[in-house]
Amino acid sequence: MTTPRFPVQPWQLGGSRRLATRMPLEHLDDMVRLVLLTGPNERLHRPGFGAGLGASTLFQPLSTDLAGTVRARARGSLTSALSDRLDVVDVIVTVADSTLSAEVVYRPKPAGETRRVTLTLPAAAL
Repeated sequence: MTTPRFPVQPWQLGGSRRLATRMPLEHLDDMVRLVLLTGPNERLHRPGFGAGLGASTLFQPLSTDLAGTVRARARGSLTSALSDRLDVVDVIVTVADSTLSAEVVYRPKPAGETRRVTLTLPAAAL
């Protein structure tokens, strides 16, 4: 018997306010968002976990330099945290109209279809 590729713990709140499970690929999308939004030193025993997309960019001026920094941090954090579950194909960060948007293109392992997760932080969060 082989172990399942995805853990059986992707929980969500169902329509009747009862605990329900998520589909494995939706759970993987949630994990990508979690890595992007968690800041360095936010996790007690994993200080290097997370790209810090929200908190670390809060007081930074929006520029192409910031986009490059976020791109590098996001790719490194995703590879470090989720390399056993996915391959990062590309990270596209855009800065426009006081909004920072990050799109992660990844391929679930083993040999899954390419998926995209987009995270946009509005001007109020920046």
